[in-house]
Parts: sequence; C-alpha cells; structure tokens
Amino acid sequence: MSFTESVSFALLDWHCSELRLPLKKQSMHHHGTLILRGRSDIDRLPNELLSTIFMFAIEQHCHDASTLTISPTTISHICQRWRRVSLDTGSLWTNVVLTFPPSNEQLTRTSTWLSRSKTYPLDILLDFRDPEWDWEEEGTHGFGWTDMEAVLRLLLPTAARWRIMELLTDTWAPIFAFLLHTRALGSPLKRLEKLHLARCNAYFARKGQVFEPADLGQHLPLFGGAGAVVPRLREVMLTGVHIDWSAPPLANLTKLELKYQAVDVMPTVAHFIQILAASPSLETLAIVGRGPQFPAAAAAAVNGGSAEADARALRGTIKLARVTQFTFGFVDVNYAVQLLSLFDLPALCELSLEDVSASLRHQPPDDASVLLEWLVGAANDTNDTPISPPVFEDAVDSTSASTSRLPLGQLHTLVLLSIHAPRPTFARLYDVCPGLHVLRLYDVCDGALEALERLFPDDVLPRLETLFVRGTDKEIFTRVVSGRGTVLNDTQFEDSTICEYAEDDEETTS
Repeated sequence: MSFTESVSFALLDWHCSELRLPLKKQSMHHHGTLILRGRSDIDRLPNELLSTIFMFAIEQHCHDASTLTISPTTISHICQRWRRVSLDTGSLWTNVVLTFPPSNEQLTRTSTWLSRSKTYPLDILLDFRDPEWDWEEEGTHGFGWTDMEAVLRLLLPTAARWRIMELLTDTWAPIFAFLLHTRALGSPLKRLEKLHLARCNAYFARKGQVFEPADLGQHLPLFGGAGAVVPRLREVMLTGVHIDWSAPPLANLTKLELKYQAVDVMPTVAHFIQILAASPSLETLAIVGRGPQFPAAAAAAVNGGSAEADARALRGTIKLARVTQFTFGFVDVNYAVQLLSLFDLPALCELSLEDVSASLRHQPPDDASVLLEWLVGAANDTNDTPISPPVFEDAVDSTSASTSRLPLGQLHTLVLLSIHAPRPTFARLYDVCPGLHVLRLYDVCDGALEALERLFPDDVLPRLETLFVRGTDKEIFTRVVSGRGTVLNDTQFEDSTICEYAEDDEETTS
C-alpha cells in the first residue's frame, strides 16, 4: 500500500469511527461581537495523524527551495497546536536545502532545521550554481572556498545523520574544500545512501582538455579512502569530480555515474576494474565524456608487449552480471570502442549512446560508424538469436547462460543522442536489436530514421512500440510511422533544441 493510500484509509477510518468527540464551542471576539464556531474536522485529528499529513505535504515540495510554498516553517506558523506538533515531528525538518547566493539568513535557517530534526537522517542539497557565471574557472565567483567552509562548519557535526548528500557547484574550489574537510569522516557515515558531487562544467570532457586549476588537482581520498566505512552507500554520482581512485570507499553500489572528467585525472584501467569489481550488484552504470586511462603504446612496449595486445587481453574482463541500464557518452570514437570492449553485460536491457563532443565543440558530430559497426559485429559474433534477460538468485556471483558482452538482441530500450552515421550502418544496428520495444532518437542524422524505412518495414524492429524523435526531418518521421503495418502505441516528434553548428570556427574549439 502506498503512503498516499495509507493516509487516505487512516482518514476514512477516523471519519467513520463512532468514537469521535462531540463538537466544542469556541468563542472569538470580533469588534465586540461574540462569535461561536464548532471545532473543524482538522482540529479533531489526533496529533500522530496530523503529523503524518504534515509529512505528506512536505514530501511533495522537498528540495525545491526556490518555489517552496509549503514548508515546515509555514506549517509551524499556522497556530499554536500546529506549531507544537510540527516542532515535535523531527522528520519534518530533515530536507536541508542551501542555494546560491549564500546568506546569513540561509545559514541561520539551516542551523534551526538541523536542531529541530533531532536524530533523524538528513537529505541535504547544496546547490551553489550561479546562473550568471561566465565559465571562468579562475575568475570571480559568488561562491568560493571560504563560503564552502562556512557551510561545512554547520553540517559536519551532523555527518553521522547524512542520508543523501548532493553538492552542485560551478568551480572546483568548493568541491576541493568539501573533499579536504570530509576526508577524515569515514566511519561516522553509517547512514549515507546517496552521494552526488558535481562541478557543472562539461567542457572539461573535451578531447585533449586537462584538469584546471592545476594547483588543486590532487587526488584526495573520499571520506578517508579504503579505511572508511560507509555501509549503506548505494548510489554515487561524480560529475567533473575526481578522487583518489586507488582505494575509494566504493563498494556494493547499485548505481555509479562518472561524467565530464578531464582525461588526466581519471583512474587507470586497473583501478577502474577494481572499482567495478567491488560492486557486483551494480544495476545502473553511466560513463559520459571520459572513462579510464589506457596505457600508452610506449609504456606497453617497455613491458615487452604492445598497447593493442594489452587491449585485447582486457576484452570482456569487466563482467557486471546485474547491470540493466548503461549510459555511455563519448568524445572520441576509437576510445569508445576500446572502452566498450572491456564490458560483459549479460543482463543489459537499456543502452544509451551519445556523442557528447558535438555539444562541447559546437560543431557537427563525428562519424560514429566505427562504433556502431563494432557493436553490430560484437552482437553477430556472440548471438544469433535474442536472449531473455537472466533471472538471478540471491548470490551476487550468479552467471548467465549468455556469453555476450553487449547482448543487443535482448535490448528493450535504445537511446541515441547526436549519433551520426550512414543509413546502412543504422539499418545493421537495428537488425541486431530485434527485441527492441522503445527507440529514442535525439538530434541524430536523418539516416537513423530513414533506416526504419524498408521494403518490408514491419521486419525492422518488429516489437517496437514507442518511437520518440527530436531534431530530424518531420516528413521522414511521418512517413516511417504511417508506413508501418503494425501501429505504434506511442509516437512523439519534437523540433531540435540545439543551436546551429558553427563551421570552421576556431574560437569554438579553442
């Protein structure tokens, strides 16, 4: 039974009860006139049920301080009884939100909420992004190192109660301050379930881009590194944020996202494999921009081998038996093939591919034929027919009958973003995805949509039910939808939201 249903049934049971108290008369004076009124239904609710209703109202608005209309503070100012009940309900004050620009008023309010939340777990959102920021890492920003330290002085004493910690900034200094001042926490973080750290500057994922500012590029240990005990941590999202990859406290995760990192601060392949091996129950994986650093050809030659031979030896070494959703965004097609060749994902159901270099360079995407043809070849080498996703027992080392590394034949959902290739390449890709139910095409070339037009169109993705298209020719979309003998259950077309690409504009690539 859902929370909403529970509250509804509780209210109904109370309303139908024969034990309801009789109405009381209360008097109010208004300009000398005595007014009698009966107690309203809400006045007769037990404190426990009133507290539950307050919680339900707050949960609809948590983590949205900018448009907050119903907050614990608002509720606590309605009347004396509501204030008493709200102050006694510690769980009502656990959604802590601090936003840009920082102010003493926000810090004072946060201090009050932390006190009123008593011993309950805390969900913390620190969003210090400035909409007017000029993208200069070394320039002046309204939220810096000292501002972060002021926030941490307030929050660190409550670290044992953190359940969700989200920190969003524009520049690196506040992130570095957070990593520096929390590196000794470790074991007290026994309630932490979700961690999201983001320096929201995707441009560091550009090909050849190195980390800045260089003097703050150290790999700090997250919460103390391997010695930290964070037993409930299940979701970790690091966007533009690097840590000491050699021994991070990342184990038993169900979700991991590594996004928009500079190439020189990413983990080695060996450390990358160790991190993923520590989470055999991982279900959702996202790598956008850059993954691990592969050894250079020169380094491999010193060890008596070759970079190509080392890459072949690593193929399929990362087996994640429970990953069903994989998001992969790349800036270099050849690197993308090299990285994807590491994975063995027998339970894969949803695959998203994106050429992120297009948006980072403001130029047309590269030809992704090499990547798509590799996927087609891998699927043909390992699977002749679609395979149902495996059913796992409780043991984390359960294996699948499938030997496929990326079993496209069993995909339920395929998402392509800014992917460009010739029409025949897309046709071959669709042919190895016969079980596809959902296809989403965002700002791809027209060939991706035209590949759905064949002499016998129903033979292309025969199980397709949902088609979402953005940024291609609407006439082609209409033709594809109307030409299928099997009617799609859900179709949607949107015009592109991406600006025109600049051609031969050196300033956009510098």
